[in-house]
Amino acid sequence: MKITTTFGGLMAGLAISATPVLGQSVTLTLGHAVFESHPFHGAAARFAEAVDEKSGGDMKIDIFPARQMGDVKELMEGVQLGTVDMTLNSSSALATLDPAVDAFQLPYVMETYEDFARMAVSPEAQAIMENLGSHGMIGLGLYEGGQRHFLSTGGAVHTMEDFGGLKTRVAPTELFLDIWKATGVNPTPMAYGEVYSGLETGTIDAVEINLTSIQSEGLFEAAKNVTLMGHYFWPGMLLINKDIFDGLTEEQQTVLREAAADVVEPQVMAVKVYDEELKVKLADEGVNVTKASDELKAQLREAWAPVLQKYSDRDPLIADFVKAATSGE
Repeated sequence: MKITTTFGGLMAGLAISATPVLGQSVTLTLGHAVFESHPFHGAAARFAEAVDEKSGGDMKIDIFPARQMGDVKELMEGVQLGTVDMTLNSSSALATLDPAVDAFQLPYVMETYEDFARMAVSPEAQAIMENLGSHGMIGLGLYEGGQRHFLSTGGAVHTMEDFGGLKTRVAPTELFLDIWKATGVNPTPMAYGEVYSGLETGTIDAVEINLTSIQSEGLFEAAKNVTLMGHYFWPGMLLINKDIFDGLTEEQQTVLREAAADVVEPQVMAVKVYDEELKVKLADEGVNVTKASDELKAQLREAWAPVLQKYSDRDPLIADFVKAATSGE
């Protein structure tokens, strides 16, 4: 009869002291903040399936989607404290802990889904994720929620002047404030869960966001213009509490690491396909989907060049990642 050791919640303290051994059945909780139609949930489900298969059914991942265990910030803090075993969380939420993760969202550093799949398993990405050990977490893998574009309640963006003064929701980090100030918008930090009402009430005019979130959060009901810019990706990092990970056997740790790595490419490529489908679906919902011109993208690159330099100078891990990503090797 298998003994199930459940980590997280009220059992966290017991779980850490009761180190599991090979042959025991281990169940880990994984919470995330998005709905089940979002690619982060798909990544979590692929990971759980791979863990089950690689462990021969001795390791299980119980997934709690859609903010059931807390929002982005609460989930990250929960993993640090051990009240949540694991999360698949937006990497941007980690920037206040470890600024090196900003490397993953510098504009136009990774331009295609193939670029992202390559860099997500690169030594440079691994070095950045390993840094999180000092904050009580282990970064196991990097997945993708979709390239970011520009959703607005007004018209589509055709020129840099069209950005002027638009109250644009950005995630509340220094990096995104720097990026979007450079375009001329009025960057407005706002919690992810408040974006729909913000667009609906006019608190914000626009949001830079991925197509998958526009669909899963129903934002197309409140804003009808998407400019396809693909300025950066929206990575989700798979995190596990360090004490819990260290309490697993070497074989169990290997199962988690291998499962996390194995699902990167299929998950990222699935998002690429889904993005193409969403362009059609959103148009069918009455959304005006416009591709940014090469001229606009060139102007954005010029506006963002100082931002890339600032963050590359800030941390050698960022500089290494940018060099590897842009070299194409």
